[in-house]
Amino acid sequence: MELRPTNADLGPRRSTVQPARNVISAMQNGDEAAFHAFYTATNGLLFAILLHVLSHTQIAEEVLSELYEEVKRKATWFNRHSEQRLTLLLLIAHRRAVERLCQERPSQYALQSQSQPKSIRGSAYINISEHRRIIRSMLEAIPNLQRRMIELAFFSGMNNFEIAKELQVPCEVVDEGIRSGTLRFFCAFRSLGFSAEPSRKHSDDSSHRNY
Repeated sequence: MELRPTNADLGPRRSTVQPARNVISAMQNGDEAAFHAFYTATNGLLFAILLHVLSHTQIAEEVLSELYEEVKRKATWFNRHSEQRLTLLLLIAHRRAVERLCQERPSQYALQSQSQPKSIRGSAYINISEHRRIIRSMLEAIPNLQRRMIELAFFSGMNNFEIAKELQVPCEVVDEGIRSGTLRFFCAFRSLGFSAEPSRKHSDDSSHRNY
């Protein structure tokens, strides 16, 4: 199954899934509608993050598809960590992006391990454990209300209006909270040293994409 990013912005789209539904639980039971809802809510953000790291549209699309297949396979495990779903989702995206980056550009990047020398000419080592620590710290710094908004948008099947009703705040507060909260993700990835924009030679074929 080929998956391509469909969202034009960072915020989740409105969903037709029932508001009270737990998308991950439904995915665990093989519900394709729930999987589609999860994909619709999250693919714009995840694709943007993958492109931020990989700087190559086609490769980012391939990794995005692999990422969703992994979440689909691990829905039972994913559902057991309900309080950490947002963290787990971003860490999976980060791991897959970094592993693919090292495969695509072995002369430029390598994963750091205890057994490897710390200086090999031509390679920049990526300490994935340190990266994970930074990502976790960034997520912990997001205000609780914003984090709850994002988690509901991604994992409950609710649209922004329903989230506003659930949290008893104006819809405009939810719109801005989700957007500002997700933008923090890019600040974290930028701090890890990844480029903010795709390089020109890798992005020429992406001008017609909708992401």
